[in-house]
Amino acid sequence: MPRLTHEAHTQLEAFKAVKVKHPRLDEVDQHVTQALDEHAGYTHLLLYGPSGVGKSTVIHRIAERFCAEEPNQARVPVVLVEARPSDTGTYVRLDYYRQVLTTLKAHVVVKELLVNITTAPKPTRGSRHVTEWLDLREAVEQAVARLQVQAVVIDEAQHLMQVAAPHKPADQLDWLKSMTNWTHVLHVLVGTYDVFDFRNLHGQAARRGRDLHFPRYHVDTTSERQEFVGALRYLLEHVPLTCDVSALLARWRWFADCSLGCVGILKDWLVQTVAATLGDAGPALTLEALTRHALQPAQRVRLEVDARAGEHKVAVGNATSHEQLQALLGAGHADRSAAGRAARRPGEAARTRRRPGAGTRSGGRRRLGDAPTEMCLCWSRRCGTDAPAAGRDACPGMPRVWSRPDGAPAGGRGALSHPSTPADPDHERCDTVGPTGHDVDRLGKTRIGLSARVYALA
Repeated sequence: MPRLTHEAHTQLEAFKAVKVKHPRLDEVDQHVTQALDEHAGYTHLLLYGPSGVGKSTVIHRIAERFCAEEPNQARVPVVLVEARPSDTGTYVRLDYYRQVLTTLKAHVVVKELLVNITTAPKPTRGSRHVTEWLDLREAVEQAVARLQVQAVVIDEAQHLMQVAAPHKPADQLDWLKSMTNWTHVLHVLVGTYDVFDFRNLHGQAARRGRDLHFPRYHVDTTSERQEFVGALRYLLEHVPLTCDVSALLARWRWFADCSLGCVGILKDWLVQTVAATLGDAGPALTLEALTRHALQPAQRVRLEVDARAGEHKVAVGNATSHEQLQALLGAGHADRSAAGRAARRPGEAARTRRRPGAGTRSGGRRRLGDAPTEMCLCWSRRCGTDAPAAGRDACPGMPRVWSRPDGAPAGGRGALSHPSTPADPDHERCDTVGPTGHDVDRLGKTRIGLSARVYALA
């Protein structure tokens, strides 16, 4: 491609500076901005999504806006660094310290801190003494605190998980948490779907962190298709070439397929095509030029596979977490009930208190002992009267058999069990009483409440 003229270069730079406005990017911008303004005790925010969706674009836009809107020049609201892969294969925290100090070194406060400290890299990791590492960390903490930094944004944060034994990825979050405890700064970790694995490494990570998914557009959905086409239209209208916008918009499905629904990939594709056309002194943006500079099928396959795998991981992770939470809440209630029963004196649950006339129609209530986790109460007088003993004393579907206590009637009100099949269609059925101690019978006639013990109506 021939070199661009000065005028063509200026046109290309102007197009590259175009900030694509679309609802999904604005939504992520809003959430991250709110987190930076008030992070309410959590130490890190995870921002993840497919490659080319626009993550780096949104964090650069936020950092520029915060710095531009800051009236006090002595403050630096946001510091932007990148977690670069180490030559040794594991992430070196020294690189984080050096990038932060280099970004802030123009301020007098940081210059004073760096008088006796060098941030220049040395050949190997082992060439630095441990005190030098501590000096750099203290300098970073002092600089961030004095300049009142609100957030440190770490792009390509998936490289933070590259640690060597005996260290673990959870140690990286503990390190960032300790930095936040000293400086009150929020760390925003931006990266691919690998960053999602940081979410629940341990209880502290779950409590002190939040996560935000930046998804791509799926044009099979009407609303998302409209948003993607709107972003495409916005870009085509700013192309510094003659462009038939309507004709190109008619091929929105082709643009979506070639960009995988990622606006970042779409813009890079258009920038490359515009640069090539300007270099050839072409007057218009053509379909042939766009086809020539689109991603190759093998590239799209790799990106599509990675995107679908990440989306599946997030969906399964969220669904599994919800199911586990419900199971734990149910198990926790049962465990508390069992612990409460075990705490009572031995034999107390087996004792009953008889009242005059118990077991008769006009009698009082019979205390039958502690309520199991789940049991049956029969609300029909006739239930189980003529059934065999096994049928009367066992209720199918219950977790265990609850025998009829001494003195309780074989049938009628107060019976703890009944035959599995009623003798006639009008026969009332038994109802399950769960751990909450109350339920409504299936015929909608009766509601009972049972706290710690069960009272059978004689």
